Amino acid sequence: MTGWTDQAGLAPNTICHDRRLADNQCRWITTPNNDTLYSRAWLDLSGGPVRVAVDALPPDRYWSIAFMDAFTNNFALLGQHLDATGPVVITLAGPDDHDQPIAGRVIRAPGNDVWLLARWIVNGEDDLAAAHAVQECLSVPPCKPVRSPAVKPTDSMDPANFLAVVAEQLGRKPPPAEDAPMLSRIAAVGMVPGACDSWASLPDTTRHAWQAGIAAAHGRLRSAFMSRRRKIQGWWVLDKLEDAEARYEWRAALALAGLGALPPDEAVYIGRTTGDDGQVLNGSNNYCLTIPRQGIPVEAFWSLALYEPTPDGRRFFVENSIDRYSIGDRTAQLHYEADHSLHIYIQHKMPAEPTRRANWLPAPTGPFHLSLRAYRPCPEMQPFTALPRMPLWVDNSFRTVS
Repeated sequence: MTGWTDQAGLAPNTICHDRRLADNQCRWITTPNNDTLYSRAWLDLSGGPVRVAVDALPPDRYWSIAFMDAFTNNFALLGQHLDATGPVVITLAGPDDHDQPIAGRVIRAPGNDVWLLARWIVNGEDDLAAAHAVQECLSVPPCKPVRSPAVKPTDSMDPANFLAVVAEQLGRKPPPAEDAPMLSRIAAVGMVPGACDSWASLPDTTRHAWQAGIAAAHGRLRSAFMSRRRKIQGWWVLDKLEDAEARYEWRAALALAGLGALPPDEAVYIGRTTGDDGQVLNGSNNYCLTIPRQGIPVEAFWSLALYEPTPDGRRFFVENSIDRYSIGDRTAQLHYEADHSLHIYIQHKMPAEPTRRANWLPAPTGPFHLSLRAYRPCPEMQPFTALPRMPLWVDNSFRTVS
């Protein structure tokens, strides 16, 4: 992965720290957050187990470290929720070492390729120095030489490159047994584990089908990110995916529009794309969202972020005059009403009234999306068990104001 801070490609088993909060220039990951600094690493376990250590951390500072496999499934999580302030030392063991005795706390990874993605809370720009010190508490000692991927992704709209990348990755980490029927189906169109040159041997009809259909497939995934969720009181929340086909489509859509999301017991993501009138949110209108006095039911923190969608389905922050990309329970100098409720004003033009300006979340001139993140959500925010009641912490009115 290439860092958005103009870094070179990230070497395996090397920690990369982002030292500033994501803004409108952040493009290395879709739908970034503006509440935490990221630290990340690609861990290759083909050379043997990899040790990950976190020194003792300050109290009352949110942190989490997610470990994802090559299919971006979360298979392990460290953090404040489970590990308090640390210290923590774990050993990641790949499939070749699953049967080997390893001392200490061991996490058996499902494959040799692991994505480590850490989040460290930042309470504003003045807190960056302290957050940088916390990032330095994470370390991965030098490891044995590893085998880096040979095929470089260039363009997901190029069928030949897409097939080569997928084939190599499937060869490096064979999918679980439950995916065997899907593997059998996709082999017929050249998606064969390890067969990185399958494009050249495909029949002309198959190559033409790829070229004609790959753009439509991307479009289907963009729409799936919305269609595979349930809309409750104007907000989109993840619904249960009962059939395997839906799960495959959702995982692909999530990789396009929300890569690296935390598991639901650590963070809940709730989206909004329309107003109460059903019309697409647009910065030419003025909106007011009310958060009632009891706030959002979380044990850590919550944050409402605004994104501008791109034609390919990704979402990024919007450049604005006050460099504000989100509003949450830690945002300084917000204006609260007499009943302690919070009115968030969402529009392109800066409000004239001082109290509205204090609570302004700038929007682009055109369409935009909202994403509310609830970190360490309380039970009433948990998906599936509380879905029908989840949005009741927000006032039913997402109204247009003058």
